[in-house]
Amino acid sequence: MGNMPVKHTPQLDAFVGAFLEQACDHALLFFDAQECIVWASAGAANILGVPAAELVGRNTCELFVPEDVELGIPAHEFTIARSRGHSEDDRWMQRADGSRFWATGLAYALRDKAGNLFGYSKLFQNRTDWREQQSAMRNKLADLTEQAERKNRMISIFGHELRGPLAPLVNATHILREGGSSDYAIRLIERQVDFMRRLIDDLMEATNVHVGKVQLRLEHLVLQDVLHHAVDSVRSIVDQQGQELDVLLPPGRVHLDGDAIRLQQIFTNLLANASKYSPRGGRIWLKATTEGNEAVVRVEDNGIGIAPAMLSHIFEFFAQVHAPRSPDGGAGIGLSLVKDLISLHGGSVQANSDGVGKGSVFIVRLPAQAQATE
Repeated sequence: MGNMPVKHTPQLDAFVGAFLEQACDHALLFFDAQECIVWASAGAANILGVPAAELVGRNTCELFVPEDVELGIPAHEFTIARSRGHSEDDRWMQRADGSRFWATGLAYALRDKAGNLFGYSKLFQNRTDWREQQSAMRNKLADLTEQAERKNRMISIFGHELRGPLAPLVNATHILREGGSSDYAIRLIERQVDFMRRLIDDLMEATNVHVGKVQLRLEHLVLQDVLHHAVDSVRSIVDQQGQELDVLLPPGRVHLDGDAIRLQQIFTNLLANASKYSPRGGRIWLKATTEGNEAVVRVEDNGIGIAPAMLSHIFEFFAQVHAPRSPDGGAGIGLSLVKDLISLHGGSVQANSDGVGKGSVFIVRLPAQAQATE
């Protein structure tokens, strides 16, 4: 029954005519044996953005993107159709204006009753929306995979960091058990407990910022006051390492609205990092100025620098640069927290370095008010 000839009737002609006229989301093209268009449906004109009459005479290559034409894809599609009777294809296609769309469709080799090829037909649909959904799903899957890997790294690093103080704590218990100096053992315990407390506090703080649980307590501030407080917080660390800290601030007050504690936390963290990653006797600079409506603070050092490959990851959660004084090293939480807190203030932070051994520069930009002269 499938081989019975189709009987043309007015009703059938009406069905076919209505379909070809109303199926605007599907394109139907007929080609001659030389692969040039001889007829185009209304849907083809709609999808390709050209009147049907103007499509006639165009070669199939004009429907394909240049890179596929260079690979010989148009001819290959019809070669498969001649061999198998039809070919299926999902790929980018091109309109007359050069814009692209994702097409899914079929091409058929058309033969007469004697089996002689006299042309081709091509039926396709614009499925750019489907392609974009696929791409979004792949990106989402990649993000989820990356998050899972980052979570595993975080657990591993955090476990390692918490395990670090255990040996000194065990050593302290041996000292106390054997009747050794209790003062030394207590200082040892206090130092390791303080390290663990800071590590856990940083982790909780960073987590709270990430999930939006941190609320800023905004008040009117003077940038110089914030920076002086941060310098006071790290002064003992810098002095212990015999380092020089140069503070260069503008004479006129720079006013801004922010959370004083969080801003001090930001600059204390950056200055402490500069000290940690600089050698004994190294030099650190804290510079501030204004550029338009922004306060710009630079924390520079002549320390170990940052490898080019690390620069783009330096603010990621648990990103680490090997420090020369590893016992006081953190878990890679601090800079991630710095970036998040600056973002909450409507600002930005950038890290620069000429490479390993060439120091580093952290540039913080914050919204500020006009500078007052004194």
